[in-house]
Amino acid sequence: MFSFLDHTLTRWLAFFLGIFFVVPWQVHGLLTHSSFLFFASLLLTFALMPLIIAFAKHIDALDYPDIRRVHAQPTPRIGGLGVIIAINATLLFNFDYSLAFKGVVISALIVGLISFWDDVKELSASIKLLGQIFAVAVLIYCDVVIQFAPDTWWGDLLEYALTAFWMIGITNAFNFLDGINGLAASLAAATCLLMGALAWHTDQPYMLFLCLSVAGAALAFLADNARYLTQARTFLGDVGSTYLGWIMGAVAVMGDWSGDSTIKAYAAPLLIFSVMIFDIIYTSISRVARGDVHNLKEWIEYVGKDHLHHRLMDLGCTQAQAVIIIVGFSSLMGLAALVLIKSSMLSVWLLLGQAILFYGLLSFFMLRVTKDNQP
Repeated sequence: MFSFLDHTLTRWLAFFLGIFFVVPWQVHGLLTHSSFLFFASLLLTFALMPLIIAFAKHIDALDYPDIRRVHAQPTPRIGGLGVIIAINATLLFNFDYSLAFKGVVISALIVGLISFWDDVKELSASIKLLGQIFAVAVLIYCDVVIQFAPDTWWGDLLEYALTAFWMIGITNAFNFLDGINGLAASLAAATCLLMGALAWHTDQPYMLFLCLSVAGAALAFLADNARYLTQARTFLGDVGSTYLGWIMGAVAVMGDWSGDSTIKAYAAPLLIFSVMIFDIIYTSISRVARGDVHNLKEWIEYVGKDHLHHRLMDLGCTQAQAVIIIVGFSSLMGLAALVLIKSSMLSVWLLLGQAILFYGLLSFFMLRVTKDNQP
């Protein structure tokens, strides 16, 4: 199977088909238009990956094995650059969109380019954080803001601060989960397909265009990354994981989840992103409790084998099984979020309670695995 996918003719065929779908055809129907964007980003990502891999080797952008890694050979770590190029090329030729849409795309590109430079030359945590804050400012300028507070100056500041907290938190949470082959791209695809289903159901075209474009690129990346019997050809790297995390977080802010109440509106994205939120909260508390992390700089730079996927592998799961389980968790919560949109407030609270109970039990098992693995 992989030999067929890796054949040069297959990649060239994908490239020309991708160009066909990129062309802004005058198609009718929301689902048809978004499907064209989905296949364009999917095929272009798949076609571009050999060039990205060769470029990574040329500039020595390789991830070398060490005690914290699960791979055994030096592997190109800027595969996410192909994802970014494909998504932006797809959207560029179909860019008659809203200001909010442009804010999401441009801010994600800023974050992706900063992370690309970090993958190549290594930037300090403070510079990366400043870059993300600047990208938040772009979002705010384009009116992509979490809205819940009174229309006053302090209400605006509170909304801006919470938007920054959400965007930086989700971006880094997703980046932390990029630890085994196929996990980050699979999780991004599942998350975007869930948000895309909501966008289609609620007639939000710009949100649907973004979600399906990102989902297509993430799925295509799996062809070169989700290899469990052989060595992965490339990793997303920070350039890919921070870009995908940022654009998903921004889409969640941009989307109109519910007009019934603030709680219902923001409960849905919290459920969809709950696996990422749980992982970053659990690992952060654990690292502080162990004394491994003492400040924000150390928190951003710390790399360890204490994430959810590591705990599942400690239980005996293979990489592929860990990916399936985590994506399954995310999908279960995402489906609950879709149900929540049309539910009563009682159902909303029950679904949120169910999620809290689920992650409470998961925390117990993770603590048990940690205890059993201590010398």
